[in-house]
Amino acid sequence: MPEPSVPVRIVATHMRRFAVALWVVAVALVVIGLATNGLRAAWLVPVPSLFIAWFAWVVLWRPHIELTEDELVVVDVRRTTRFAWRRVQDVRSKYGLEIVTDQGDQRVWIAPRPTARLAVERPGGSVPVTVATAADEMRARVPAPVSYDGAPPATVTAAPIVHRAHGWAIVALVVLGIAGSMAGAHL
Repeated sequence: MPEPSVPVRIVATHMRRFAVALWVVAVALVVIGLATNGLRAAWLVPVPSLFIAWFAWVVLWRPHIELTEDELVVVDVRRTTRFAWRRVQDVRSKYGLEIVTDQGDQRVWIAPRPTARLAVERPGGSVPVTVATAADEMRARVPAPVSYDGAPPATVTAAPIVHRAHGWAIVALVVLGIAGSMAGAHL
């Protein structure tokens, strides 16, 4: 296991490959659209491709998990959640990756099933791993529960769980989807 101070990123390799394939399709659709409809449709042709490209980035490429010295960061489609390591109680991998905290469980988008193909990216390179191995990597950073023999400590430092919604990304996805459908209907 790596030293806790080394930043680590866990990504879904197949989702990222699919994103690249969708980006290639988006470019091909622009070329095909311009070739069949000419320059008169130059304003309409790229709109469906923009939706496909944005979808590939938001849903397939961007989701990942970051393990830093201070926190666990889960970037999903809907939001980014930052867990202080003290709030993480366990990481399960039976049905996919699940982060267990004192506020409940959070399923992770990049590994919704135990057979998902993941990769651990370190400064030295990327290594393919299973969901169970990724969970072990995360579990190695979870601190042991603290037990007190006497009175509780005089001061307590907050250990936040911070959620930041990706509202702009979802709104853009919906708007581009509608605009892409309308542009496709006009072509």
